Formats: sequence, structure tokens, C-alpha cells
Amino acid sequence: MFRRRLRPAWSPEELAKIYAKPHDHKIYGYGHHLRVEHTIKLGQWMVADFKLKSGADLSCGNGAIINALPLQIKTLGDFASGYQLTGPLEETVQQIHPVDLFICSETIEHLDDPEFALEQIRKKSRFLLLSTPIGENDLGNPEHYHGWDVEAVEAMLNETGWKQVIARVELFTPNHGYNYQIVACR
Repeated sequence: MFRRRLRPAWSPEELAKIYAKPHDHKIYGYGHHLRVEHTIKLGQWMVADFKLKSGADLSCGNGAIINALPLQIKTLGDFASGYQLTGPLEETVQQIHPVDLFICSETIEHLDDPEFALEQIRKKSRFLLLSTPIGENDLGNPEHYHGWDVEAVEAMLNETGWKQVIARVELFTPNHGYNYQIVACR
């Protein structure tokens, strides 16, 4: 099992500068485009198979994933302004009503305490759709605080109350930056 702290956390002022505008995966290359497509497909399967009606994505960037899912009720938020809820996920998750599905795509590696965030999300959601890089050692992204492998993420999910992985997609894009894991759990 591999888990590594890559760097110390940024201050709130530094984070406000880094995340001044919502993230748009389209500008970050092919690997991100594939990750979003596969995350949407897995999310669509979850919504249909488990008859999910409501969802939240509080690190939604451009909203591509949650907006592609046929949910009746959607709550969008981000650190950057422009959404229903604005600010750190650890704070905005406290403001939402319980939902069927919480989307956490390319987020936990950016959090100082991902376990705390996953515990808070667990209190608000029945299902989780999560993606994060696999095996990141330090690709030079100063926004990522953590790197881990599949086993470390599964252990973290189990420790924070997500007891059953119902699907996992591993996406390898060797010449396009990151490799990803996309996990559906309850």
C-alpha cells in the first residue's frame, strides 16, 4: 500500500488565489477528458441502477460531471465563486441536505485532511462517486497534497464509512499526465 504526503497545505489566502476561477478539465489535456467521460458513464450507471434522484458536487469545476447525470435535484458548489455554495468542501458539505449521490472528482488529493472530508460526505450521502490520481509521487502539481495507490484509497474509504466498493475503473493514460481510479461506493 502506497500513500505519500506530497507537500504542506496552502494557507486560506493562497487557496483563494489558486482557486479563484472554477476548474475546467478541457484545458488540462486528453487524460482529464477521458477521466471525465468515464466518471460520467459510471455516474449514469449508478443513477439508473440504484434509482438515485439527488446529487451534490461541491468541487464541481465546470459542472460537467453532475450536469451530465439525470438527477432530479442537483447541488453544485466549488471553492471558486459562481455556484450555489462557495468555499472549502469541508465547510460547504455541512450546508447541504442529504443526497443520494455525492461526486468527488479529482478533489481529495487537494485536501489537507481527506479523511475528515470523506467522513463529512458520508453523513450526507448514500453513494459516492470518487476519482483521484493513482500512484502520484510528485508530478509537479503544486495543488496536490497527497499521492496514493488503489489499495490506500480503498482503505481510506473503508475507514471513513464507505464500506462497499460497487465498481472501480482504473484509467491509464501513460503519455498524458496522470493515471486515475474512479470508484463507486456505498
